[in-house]
Order: sequence, then structure tokens, then C-alpha cells
Amino acid sequence: MGLIYTFNRQISIQIGGETITLPPIGKFVDPESGFWANAEIELSESNELALEGFNGNASVYFDERRVPHIFAENEYDLYFAQGYVVARDRLFQMELQTLDASGRLAEKIGERALSRDKTTRRRGMPYGAEKALETMKQDPKTWEIVNAYADGVNAYLSSLEPKNYPLEYKILDFEPEEWTPIKTAHLLKNMTRTLAGGNNDDRTSNTMEYFGADFIEKFFEAKPELNDPIIPPSKEWDFERIPVEAPDTLFKPASAVELGEYERPEGVGSNNWAVSGSKTKSGYPILANDPHLSLTLPSIWYEVQLRAPGINSYGVTLQGTPGIVIGFNENIAWGVTNVGSDVMDWYEIKFKDETQKEYWHDGKWKPTTMRIEEIKVKDGETVLDTVIYTHHGPVTKVESNINEEQKPVYHALRWMAHEASNDIRAFYGLNRSENYDDYVEALSHYVAPAQNFVFASNKGDIALWVNGKLPNKWEYQGRTVSDGTDPLYDWQGWIPFEHNPHVKNPERGFVSSANQESAAPDYPYYLDDDFAPFERGRRINDKLATMQDITAKDMQEMQMDSYSYYAETLLPSLLEWMDRDSLSETDSEILQLM
Repeated sequence: MGLIYTFNRQISIQIGGETITLPPIGKFVDPESGFWANAEIELSESNELALEGFNGNASVYFDERRVPHIFAENEYDLYFAQGYVVARDRLFQMELQTLDASGRLAEKIGERALSRDKTTRRRGMPYGAEKALETMKQDPKTWEIVNAYADGVNAYLSSLEPKNYPLEYKILDFEPEEWTPIKTAHLLKNMTRTLAGGNNDDRTSNTMEYFGADFIEKFFEAKPELNDPIIPPSKEWDFERIPVEAPDTLFKPASAVELGEYERPEGVGSNNWAVSGSKTKSGYPILANDPHLSLTLPSIWYEVQLRAPGINSYGVTLQGTPGIVIGFNENIAWGVTNVGSDVMDWYEIKFKDETQKEYWHDGKWKPTTMRIEEIKVKDGETVLDTVIYTHHGPVTKVESNINEEQKPVYHALRWMAHEASNDIRAFYGLNRSENYDDYVEALSHYVAPAQNFVFASNKGDIALWVNGKLPNKWEYQGRTVSDGTDPLYDWQGWIPFEHNPHVKNPERGFVSSANQESAAPDYPYYLDDDFAPFERGRRINDKLATMQDITAKDMQEMQMDSYSYYAETLLPSLLEWMDRDSLSETDSEILQLM
């Protein structure tokens, strides 16, 4: 009996100081329902899948690359089938991403994930997803399609027996959960964490502490001479900025600040561009997009075609989200790159006392609210974590942040991921757009993370909108830790959608973006000064400016271009100082190639 009990429980072993948890051996090797059954599933793949929907029928055809092409008689069946097929191919990936985005990893894999879950909860990720869910409910069309998608996922789940569970579930020893719309909200908020979930407020504040505010302001003002913004300087703006009031001097934090878990990632970026028919061999526009997100297996993207009355769209989607995020239909094509705008700010908070029930703001004490985060831990006790909220957002504490009196310094987080949003409505519109006006209307529903939406249509138009819900900030607001007591440091409003940087059919015959600065200095609003370096964007623009009779193959080759303006700038100086006499024969040959 003891052996049977042991074989049906997870076993933890120590390897090189690490605790490794093995699946229940008995269950894992069971010839009926263990890992052997997963090989059978792979052998039974078919090129066609017929589904009985709630309102009609849907058929799915798989091409030679196993890309599903979904044909349905109505919208409900279309998204039902999409949910079914994506779950069939990516169920564990959907579940894992949702658990991570909602701070529930420890519930499935144990205490080792508890710290990450706490950080996720303290960032306000579940709070933001709940607000997004309420916004989805307010739009009948969105609510219809997210539920149709969920019904499809759950229809696939109901077809499974334990022996058919994806292998990862057997390794980690837990069962798939029912899919609900809140999980879709979690996944969308996770994209904001991925693409707009970091800043350098702490580093900049500490630099200001060391070098002084004058140095920081001069540093902010410095611009590369070869800067080549996404919206070219020739664009004329037909509006005036909505003014916001700024403080006289930058706030000086009470101590050296450390917020390392929230630093911006480096070395990532994406490219997109569209060229007008005046520069192509066919006389029609061509759009190219290569988003560079983290390499994962399986990929973050899922390729699919969706066809039903009113829609015939092809492209890639995010697992757990209905519709297509990047793609084309019979009339338009669209793509995205990350903007990188500063939509994550930290505020130093002054509490009245250790109870943290009140904080000082705008000359008076204001009440905080407390949110109890219940974090379940596999094979452990449930953890109750109290997260305090101010009007700025959730409050976090880093042990090393103490003031001169050796008392803790607390910071509240103001972040776009906390905003109510319904980005599905934007992609629903893009999937069905017929022209530029439809594209613009669809973009008006998009909130975060801010993206550079490139556009081309069969009517000959090209365009690019720097788009998202963007705070209207004073110059350099949020580049350092902000004063949580002064309302001048609050986000005082939003840039109106129609004032977002954009361009349509420019004279040069192309639009492009590579995460660089969004607009030239004459753009009326302040967005950020921490965009990607200019070199990629300038390289793209220089090449497109000289190209003519462009074909799709030319665009593919350009996407593989590896020439670096950064290297071109630095290499002459590096070579000048190189000791060539000490180079080996192989090194000398490499140098000649350079």
C-alpha cells in the first residue's frame, strides 16, 4: 500500500541545491492514461475538422503547415471554432499564461512561484483585468464574441479525458480549468506588462541625486543629430495642445530608490512599414511587419484564417483572444510595433501612520483602500497578502528603500494596465475594415499597450497611427520618481485620440516605425524621451527612400537586412585604436571582412 501511495504523489528531490519536483510516477507511466497516450493523439491528426456550433456549422481546414482556416455560417460559430481549435493546439500555453498574468502560478506548481505571484498581485494585474472585464460587458458585441470563444475552448475541454490531457498537465499533475472571459482579460493585460511594464524612474532619480537636477534636465534635452522620428517633421498639426500645469522643480526622493523588478527590458524591438503604389512594381501598396517579441516555444503568435459573413481575415492572434491581432482582409492590411511611451510612473507616498489607512495628497489626508489577495499554494498554506491602494494605484515596498531616519519609504504605481479597456473591440473593427476611415474608427477603441499601427489598403492609401490611450503629461513628467503628495504630479488628463501622432499618404511614399521617437519636436504633446535608438528606423527610411518598383520579395529581403548604422558609427574609432600587430591570422581575415 505504501508503494502505491508513493507512486501516486509528486516527489521532490535535491539536485545541485535545487529542489526538483517529479510527477507522480505511477500516474505518469500508466499505460492507459499516462504520457504514452499523448503519442496516439499526434498520430490521429486530420486535415479537416467539422464542428457542430450553437447556431449553425463551422468547418476547419488545415493546410500543409497545419494552419487552420475556419469557415462558419455566423459570428458565434466562427469564434466558437477559433476557441476550440486554439485550445486544441495551445491549451497548456493558454492556461500557463493566464495563471502567470493573474498571480496564480503557486496554486499549480507550489511555493517556488509564490514570490512572482505576489509581485503580479502587487502590481495590480488582477485589478486591471477585472476593470477590463467590466468594460467588455458594456459592449454587447465584445461580450458575445468573448463568450463564444470561451464556449469553444470549453467544448474542447469537455471532449478530453485525463488520458488526453496535454503532456504538461501530466508532468505538473493538475487538470485544465474551465475557460472564462476574465482569462482573456488577463492575457490582454499581460501584453501591457510585456510591452509597457517597466521604466527607469529609480535609476534616473538616483542619477539626479548624484549629479543634480540640472544635469538630468540637460540629459533629457539631448537629442541624437541623426534622429529620424516615426512621424516626419514635415507633418503639420492642425490642433493646439491641451495645457497641463507643471511644478517649478523636479521632486527629490527621500532616499536612493530601488525598483529593479520594474526596469525596462533592453535589446528588443520591432519593425513595420508600408509603401505606396507609386513605389511598387504592381502599383498597389505593400505592407511589411516583423514584431520582435520574446522567443518562446510554442510561439506567442497563432496563425489562422477567419471567414464568416462580413469577415474574411488572415493573420496571427494571441492564444486566448478572439479575432486577429496582426493581419489582412480583402481590403486592408495592418501591423504593429511597440511605441514605448512612458505609461508607468512611481509616486513616493506619505502615510499618516503605520496603519497606512490614510495618505497625504493635495493638502489633506485621504483614505486608502485595502485589497486582500488570496494566493493558494500547492501543498502549502494559502497566503493572504494585503495590497494598499491610493488614487495613484497599488503601493509596494522594497526592503532597501529607507529614508535618513531608517524608516521604510513606500511607492504607489500609476500604470496603464490598471485602466479600463476593451482592446478586443479594436481588433474586431480592424478585422472587418474596408478603408482608412474604418481603420481609424477601430483604433479609437484601443487602449494599451500603445502601438504604432501601420496601414495599407487596396484603394491605394497608406498610413500610420501612434496609437493608444496616452496620458497628457508635462515635459519629462514621470522620468523620475514623482511626489505622491503634489497633485501637479498626477496624470491630469489624456491626449485626445484625434491628437495622437499620425500620418496618411505622405509625399515620400512610405511610412515606417522601429520603436524610435514617435514624432518630431514640433509635435505639441510630450510622449516620452526613452524610445529605442534611431539607427534601425533611419536604416529603414534610407533604404525605402531610394527604392522603386518594389516587390514583396524586396520587402522580405529588407526584413533580413543586418547592416548596422550603430556599427558604422563606432567602427572607425574602434579600428583606429586596435593593435593590429597582435591579431592572429584568423582575426586579420575577419577584420578585412569588416
